[in-house]
Amino acid sequence: MDRLDAMLAYVRLVELGSFSKVGLELRVKQSTVSKWIANLETQLHTQLIERTSRSQRVTEAGQLFYERAKDILASYEELEAQLQQRSPVLSGRIRVNAPVVFGRLYLLPHLGPFLREHPSLEVELVLEDRYIQLLEEGIDLAIRVGKPVDSSLRSKTLATTPRRLVAAPQYLEEFGEPTEPKELKHHNCLLHSGLHSRAVWQFSHGNKTFQTPVSGRFSANNSEALVTLAKEGLGIALLASWLVDDEIAQGHLTTLLPNFSLPMAPIQALLPPSRQIHPRVRAFLNFLEDTLAPLSNTE
Repeated sequence: MDRLDAMLAYVRLVELGSFSKVGLELRVKQSTVSKWIANLETQLHTQLIERTSRSQRVTEAGQLFYERAKDILASYEELEAQLQQRSPVLSGRIRVNAPVVFGRLYLLPHLGPFLREHPSLEVELVLEDRYIQLLEEGIDLAIRVGKPVDSSLRSKTLATTPRRLVAAPQYLEEFGEPTEPKELKHHNCLLHSGLHSRAVWQFSHGNKTFQTPVSGRFSANNSEALVTLAKEGLGIALLASWLVDDEIAQGHLTTLLPNFSLPMAPIQALLPPSRQIHPRVRAFLNFLEDTLAPLSNTE
């Protein structure tokens, strides 16, 4: 048993609360994680976790070990980063989280050159539309479209894109086209269920800003689902330009309220707080900046 691996497994067990989740993250069997923890307790001559058939509880000694182990692992990671800065070859694993549609359209087509440039690096891409907790789920870098929910995370803007208010021609033929934001209350709006502001859309005209409550019969935590329903004529959607501009150009969707401005949609990289950026993560961040810069639009 490698003591650092066992220490990391224990820290992640306290944070995730599940042997199986730790095993998945560290890519070992659940039984291996359990064995590592048991061996740690034997070496330390103390019980770290009280186990039952359904749960586990951290003991007082276990909490002390957790706090000190976190510091030791952070120091080791910092030392590893310093040493890798001296090496021309980057190695190790990067766990990256991104929204499903964005990852499919703008990351996967460009990952090949990055992986070929760094043959000793491993990249695990976690495509999820929910807001993953970086520290709790062992994510090194996350990509978010829009303002981040967790203000404690470090962020870097990679690109800034407009938003579009859109609907299909058949929807407008059936229900009419709104001419000002307040009329949206009479329309079926397609909502993104992953956003805290999902029931309020913001518009501006001149010096005036309008907070417009909206509602609808369909919501999803996936933007591509909203595009599909909008194209089917089932409602009005508010979406980033990179997702709908091709559909607008092809006549599948129409832009609404052209005289009103919408908040821009920043594309941001989020990093855990209070952690030195490892050279391999820095390399991936630089790759993202180069790859996504063409998306920026300040119209």
